[in-house]
Amino acid sequence: MKLCFCAGLMLFSTLLSADLRFQPLTLRTGSDAAQPSVAVDPRFGFVVTWQERGDSVHKLLFALLRADGQEIRRGRIASGQDWFVNSADFPNLVVLDNGDWLTFWLQKSAPDTYAYDVRAVRSRDAGASWDAPITIHRDRTATEHGFVSIAPAGGSAARLVWLDGRRMANKNSAHGAADEQMTLRTATLTRSGVLRDEQELDELSCSCCQTDVAQGATGTLFAYRGRTLSEVRDISSVLHNGKRFLAPKVVSADGWKIAGCPVNGPALAAQGNRFAVLWPTMHEQQLSIRIAVGDGMQFGAAMVVAAGADELGKVDLASWGEHGFLATRVQQSSGGARLVVDQLDAAGKRLSSATVATKVGGFPRIARSGAVALLIWTHAGDPKTGSQLGALLITAPGRTTEL
Repeated sequence: MKLCFCAGLMLFSTLLSADLRFQPLTLRTGSDAAQPSVAVDPRFGFVVTWQERGDSVHKLLFALLRADGQEIRRGRIASGQDWFVNSADFPNLVVLDNGDWLTFWLQKSAPDTYAYDVRAVRSRDAGASWDAPITIHRDRTATEHGFVSIAPAGGSAARLVWLDGRRMANKNSAHGAADEQMTLRTATLTRSGVLRDEQELDELSCSCCQTDVAQGATGTLFAYRGRTLSEVRDISSVLHNGKRFLAPKVVSADGWKIAGCPVNGPALAAQGNRFAVLWPTMHEQQLSIRIAVGDGMQFGAAMVVAAGADELGKVDLASWGEHGFLATRVQQSSGGARLVVDQLDAAGKRLSSATVATKVGGFPRIARSGAVALLIWTHAGDPKTGSQLGALLITAPGRTTEL
């Protein structure tokens, strides 16, 4: 059965905030759609991916959209009965420099709850067909591998960074325990399926916070939540300068000390040779959303975008205009989690905010293509209809959505 959900219909038809316009977008999904993500294909507009569950089988699907939100085509990427599926660790897709698409899913490698592999798959024809899947790591341990970020690495190559649990093989510690040793690893994947430049980037990272990536004019930056032996879990980043990875750096010394993973990672966006990092932290006993801007090697002082007892984090970030950014975050409310969009200036200062949806599940995602951005999230449904996808096109009045 196909269902239609007009994003934000419970709140508005078209909503204006400062110089932003939010236009609800209708996406057809099955009765249990969740874990959406969105990428930009400069030839067309946007590629939306999501997962659906039915009769013990999970499916990874895509829809290719024009920049104005009109659907071009859709299809199934893969399906399986042995996948690891949850709201925090979900597939994303990247369009490589030669136009290939690369995405992935998480596949169980053993009965243990947190034993799964990353299975990457490539399309050479914009989703019409898909190559055989490839496991992006070769350790063959029945441990956790996930929270993947992918960036183009020139031509048909892709650079992947992920959280890797191979150092925990044959250990008895429970997931999230103090002696758990999650690491950050990377590899480059060629079009022929060869893994190169495999290496460990950080020997100790937080165990289940999302990673993110952004490409700037002079390098590619990856961000993740680090971890120290004293359980300080602040945001770190590692820069690939076009030739090699530089040493990891702490973006902001917040000093958030927490004994377990908060499952609340950072988001990245680039404007030329500047990078912005957005993240949640429990600095000063309340959750705050912070942003810092820099060149990938050094960052300015962190600015507070929002703070308070109702903040839940689950952030994402996209560049906007010539210098600014669009940030998304989730807040708790009596009517369920609500989704907030903030417009930020070049330094990260908040210019405007708008609540654009309620009953929001999972981790909303945003991407920008030219003068338009696409925001997508899971809308928590009732037991009869299941979860569905919500979506908004974001534009500035007077700007066209054409590429």
